[in-house]
Amino acid sequence: MEKLFPININPQLCIRCQKCSFSCPAKAIFFRNSLRYVDYNKCKGCLKCVDVCEHNAIEVISMEEGQLVNFKIDNERCNLCKKCLEDEFCFQNLFSLSIDPETGQELITFNKKNMNLCENCLKCFSTCPNNAIIPIIALE
Repeated sequence: MEKLFPININPQLCIRCQKCSFSCPAKAIFFRNSLRYVDYNKCKGCLKCVDVCEHNAIEVISMEEGQLVNFKIDNERCNLCKKCLEDEFCFQNLFSLSIDPETGQELITFNKKNMNLCENCLKCFSTCPNNAIIPIIALE
């Protein structure tokens, strides 16, 4: 089953009017460092936030319906730019640099053990410059 999620609020277009927050029945839109984000687990995909945003600041993509359980790093796409390791990339700093024991090469990894700390905003997915961070969804 496909579900639409307004997962990315463009900070260049958002004027922080709060119409999206007030229109969201699930209270899935939140502020962090004066920017808006969407909690993927709360979002019901009703798109009321998109309807009220007069500045087209909310970008919508389609994903399978289910529960966010992990993130996979596509090592073919990842060029080790290390943006995901910078402060403010991930609110909980759940990405780290590891060494592949077989090849000795550096790899970016996601700390799945601390998935409970993830705010499910998918900021990492939408801001990775190489589209190397892929959400893993468990179907319900």
